[in-house]
Amino acid sequence: MNSRTLIIDLDAILHNVRVIKKITGKKVLACVKCNAYGMGGTRISKKIEKEVDWFGVATIDEAVSLRKAGIIKPILVMSPVVPSEIRKATDHNITLTASSINFLKEIINTDGISIFLKFDTGMGRTGIMPEDTCEAIKLLRNVKRLKICGVFSHLSTSESPDKKFAINQIEIFRKILSAIPVKMRGITHIANSGGIVNLPESIEDFSMVRTGLLLYGVYPSLYLRIFKKIPSLKYAIKGMASVISVRDVPAGTSISYGRSFVCPEKTTIAVVGIGYGDGLNRSLSNKFYMKHHEDLYPIRGKICMDQSMIEIKKEMKEGQPVIFLDEQLSIEDMAEICHTVPHAIMTGFGVPRLKKVYIG
Repeated sequence: MNSRTLIIDLDAILHNVRVIKKITGKKVLACVKCNAYGMGGTRISKKIEKEVDWFGVATIDEAVSLRKAGIIKPILVMSPVVPSEIRKATDHNITLTASSINFLKEIINTDGISIFLKFDTGMGRTGIMPEDTCEAIKLLRNVKRLKICGVFSHLSTSESPDKKFAINQIEIFRKILSAIPVKMRGITHIANSGGIVNLPESIEDFSMVRTGLLLYGVYPSLYLRIFKKIPSLKYAIKGMASVISVRDVPAGTSISYGRSFVCPEKTTIAVVGIGYGDGLNRSLSNKFYMKHHEDLYPIRGKICMDQSMIEIKKEMKEGQPVIFLDEQLSIEDMAEICHTVPHAIMTGFGVPRLKKVYIG
């Protein structure tokens, strides 16, 4: 085993897609942007292509990479693109997001473009404003050259226990859709992973759902994992690293930078070959664990770029593997400790130095 490895279970990911399709009863867009959150966009997309209806990416280049890898299912670039990238979309049969009136005016007379209309219902990032719905319809009503594939929006607080804002977004989206002629609506979607788990209102009247994290059995928040867990989803990723040093140190020995941990007694410290340079967030220092044979061992001292230290109570030898990530030592728990989102933790593990091994 490489000294630092992320094991990705492709069969578990495929299983999770099937579960999501079954529980929602809708088309599924697999969000594989940012190299599938660092897990390997091409490899994962090929595994699940037969089961999903669309792929979602953030950039034209991500979409082109999937096409060059042989992906033939529809691909939606969910972020805005600049005019100079439009030709790539038409050349590779890639669907663009029209998220402003100005962009619609830019492409209105261009042949061969397919689009989704995106409306801003409360995210405050990109999207046609609700008050501009009529102008968008007027621009598109008699256009022959554009293919309108559908309409979507994006939820801002789908993972929150407080659903008020998200439900208001969904109601705004319904009103927008009611103003759009049926022949122009196409596929409609607003549910992301949080919506799938937490907001049935974001699913029931629309034709597609989007998911990225749930592909791996990971939830957008620890709250959802604890209180809204889908029992049939499988955790598809496991992180392992090798012990590279074991030694006993006397009481009073400080561990790592800044002396944030001082051994109160004689302590056995194992150094593990993984650090924040591999995605193990430094904010987990002195607050997280690693695992060996189901025994949990606390991280001691500051996580370094290349190494982390754990306190062990049983014999351990150099070269033995320990687990730093699995369903028990979860991405959601890491995110909660680090005051960030699971998406950020996952993409952190996407660094090339952390070897990806695929099973299934």
